[in-house]
Amino acid sequence: MDLQPHDYLKLLGQLAREYHEKYKDLESALQSTPDEEVMGHLVFLSQQTTDRFRAAQQSMFALLTVSSETGKDKEMAALTTMCRCFDEIRILFQILAQRQNPPG
Repeated sequence: MDLQPHDYLKLLGQLAREYHEKYKDLESALQSTPDEEVMGHLVFLSQQTTDRFRAAQQSMFALLTVSSETGKDKEMAALTTMCRCFDEIRILFQILAQRQNPPG
């Protein structure tokens, strides 16, 4: 299925709307959570997100590995960049979480 440029814009718009909704939902859910429990909830949610991302990541790399399209190098580079960005965000969150709740 080939997507047209306007389809990508629709998809990006949908992702932006989902981001906004998820942000509002999480903010709302955490309002009733005691402050000392917030970081624990965020750490748990970040681990769930990481697990889902890694599963999708494996699938995407597997698809690109068997693909014979000529644009594969650009697609692989874009996916690799996205993965690096996700990892950087995850590292930033992990450091923030550790500083908020030092071990021990």
